[in-house]
Amino acid sequence: MNLTADIKKMAVKMGADLVGIAPVERFDSAPKEYHPQYFMKNAKSVVVLGIRLLEGICDVHGAYNQEGKTIGPYAWYSYPIVNWSISMIAMQLGRTLEDKGFRALPFPPTGFSYRHDEFIYPDFLHKHAAVAAGLGEIGLNRLFLSPRFGSHQRLVSIITSAPLEPDPMYHGPKICNRKECNDSCLKICPMKAFTDNVVIARIGDRTFEYRELDSVVCTWHGVAGKYLRGNPDFPRYPSRKEIDEIYRTAGGADKVKSSHPQDKAFGQFTFTPTCGACIVYCRAPWK
Repeated sequence: MNLTADIKKMAVKMGADLVGIAPVERFDSAPKEYHPQYFMKNAKSVVVLGIRLLEGICDVHGAYNQEGKTIGPYAWYSYPIVNWSISMIAMQLGRTLEDKGFRALPFPPTGFSYRHDEFIYPDFLHKHAAVAAGLGEIGLNRLFLSPRFGSHQRLVSIITSAPLEPDPMYHGPKICNRKECNDSCLKICPMKAFTDNVVIARIGDRTFEYRELDSVVCTWHGVAGKYLRGNPDFPRYPSRKEIDEIYRTAGGADKVKSSHPQDKAFGQFTFTPTCGACIVYCRAPWK
């Protein structure tokens, strides 16, 4: 039996649009706390899954930011529905791998805020794992870009001790084409959360440069902005300096967040969206 082929076939049958496999050696340039063997000493492979976002949903959410239409389809079908769906696929693949005698460790598609009060912090970098699994590249906007869906997909990763057959790294046509888009992904950010600092990431045999994101500024909407009912008086588009001052005078980020139990439950279990402008306005891949 070819376990690699079976895992891929199962993932696609269950609804995954993307599936790739990376050997752990491709993570050797990653920070220690993001290397697969940091979590599983005998890890051999990382399985990465992706489910695409519907283009019609991205269109109407983009129109919401520009024309005041609706965020509803994006907030529901591009966050909780997609995230739960891909999580169920990851769980089933993990069960299959463990039934075969290997260990499997799936990570959730969205980070949680248990490490830092101010913003969502991931346990594992799915976008880097997706690159290591040969599914695409990282764009200027620090998002993972696939040649088929651009930035319009959600990802999960499964670390496993199974010695699966790795996919080759992506070396196809450039997906992020700055000459075509004129850096629109940075300019469209309503919070101006991208800094001028450039991050250099080496993944496998490839090197990527992308703009640093101020995560505190980026997640302001989800922490204390328009999606939380407890703080209607907070400014919609504050600077990082203003946000720091709000946290300081409030006595910490936990005092800023909404105290409404429904808000807390929704944010924890359905991955409340914050903005998504950099995702929906990204025009990669350029044909």
